[in-house]
Amino acid sequence: MSAEDAPDVNPPLLTLMQRGVRWFSDELMERLDAAGVDSITPAHAAVLAHLGRDAPLSIAELARRAGVTRQTMHRAVTQLLDEGLLTSAPGPGFPRSTLIGLTDAGRRRCDVASGILDDLEQVLAGQLGPGSLADLRDALARAWPG
Repeated sequence: MSAEDAPDVNPPLLTLMQRGVRWFSDELMERLDAAGVDSITPAHAAVLAHLGRDAPLSIAELARRAGVTRQTMHRAVTQLLDEGLLTSAPGPGFPRSTLIGLTDAGRRRCDVASGILDDLEQVLAGQLGPGSLADLRDALARAWPG
């Protein structure tokens, strides 16, 4: 076996995190498809994951919560509005303020996706052990630099 073929015994943290995100994303898409639900892009998932069940949010607040630019969030919101998963209504205050909420179809898709994500966390807990998963969740929830 050449050095090029040897597995990286100490891959960069970025590689490990990307591997985890890729596993979650691939499994989510596969299971959504199996459940008969149209797949969603990671950008769409970021919108749907941060919308509350009842309280609509501004695009600026959605972008802040998801850690993306307003332009990126606006593009994803526009696509989901076109798909009939979101509602848009004028917001209070600033004239161009818009509040984004879920339609019934959007709520159903969020419910299915949430159930799948809960199942995936249980799979991961089975791999890592519940304590390690709790530690991972805690570490990732802490404030990131910058």
